Amino acid sequence: MNFTEKDITIIENATSASELQGILKNLKSSIWRYGWPINDAYFSRPCWHSFIAGSGRPDKQSCEPELALNAKWQALSNFWERVKSSSIPSATLLGVYANGQTFGQDSPIHRDNRPREQGTTVILFCNEHWATCWGGELIFYDQRKQDIIATVMPKPGRAVLFNGHIPHSARSPSALCDQLRMTIAFKTLTS
Repeated sequence: MNFTEKDITIIENATSASELQGILKNLKSSIWRYGWPINDAYFSRPCWHSFIAGSGRPDKQSCEPELALNAKWQALSNFWERVKSSSIPSATLLGVYANGQTFGQDSPIHRDNRPREQGTTVILFCNEHWATCWGGELIFYDQRKQDIIATVMPKPGRAVLFNGHIPHSARSPSALCDQLRMTIAFKTLTS
């Protein structure tokens, strides 16, 4: 399978300013744990992680009701409903979580879906401000993981939808950055 930029959709201003402020307030008061993903590979650089919804993910159960019932994350539920209805109506939402990175915490190149699982991942960039010189790009690679096919800067309120089979990684912020690079990931299966 060959991937191209056509397999990646960028939505500018995917949240309103007030939605983003509410999301930021919740992220700043969330419980973050260090060590995601659990990886014993040499040179592994784990990042920060905060669970939002998806307790039935191992059984491939939709977490839409779980997200919708969590009043704290109503803005995320509204965001998900808009994205689903406009772009991926057949998606089953399996998990929602936040990732945080500081300098030196590059994620490994990985795929979000197993070979026999079709899925779309949605990433929402959540910082209030992001300077281009801070880095933190979301990088997409070809099937062999040898060439970059697309790069997306973590612009606040920007969302990226992509085929879960595309190899990708999140670059950490540069040493110039004094912020936690925050994203919220929505993991799905599609039929």
